[in-house]
Amino acid sequence: MTAQNRARFFEIWKKAKENLPMEGEEALFAEIMLEHREHHPLFDLGEAAMNIDFAGRRQTNPFLHTSLHAVVEQQLQAHEPIEVEQALLSVIARGDTRHDAVHQIGGILAQVLYDAVTRNKPIDEADYLLKVRALIY
Repeated sequence: MTAQNRARFFEIWKKAKENLPMEGEEALFAEIMLEHREHHPLFDLGEAAMNIDFAGRRQTNPFLHTSLHAVVEQQLQAHEPIEVEQALLSVIARGDTRHDAVHQIGGILAQVLYDAVTRNKPIDEADYLLKVRALIY
């Protein structure tokens, strides 16, 4: 599964670099990948990056990072849950960039997902919303 997912990222990256038309989720992922210049060298590796163990290297996993970004962006586009949009606006109003606000929300999402995986339990949506609401003030 990981190899298939990463292969899809590399396909999107190739299209983005060649400025080929994309739509929907593919376009969203391309936009996020292009925004994160720090990950470009890894995306350029293509298949050579298929088996990199980011956890073992204690590095940010650019595939996971991009995916978390996409989830937050999709929540914002859908206005669901509405607390995500409220948190984004609140963080921006305090002086952070939109990108940084998405990172803060994505960090909460990452923690909630990590907790679910490590405890072998379903995602705790109530915990996610509680933590996202803490950004609203």
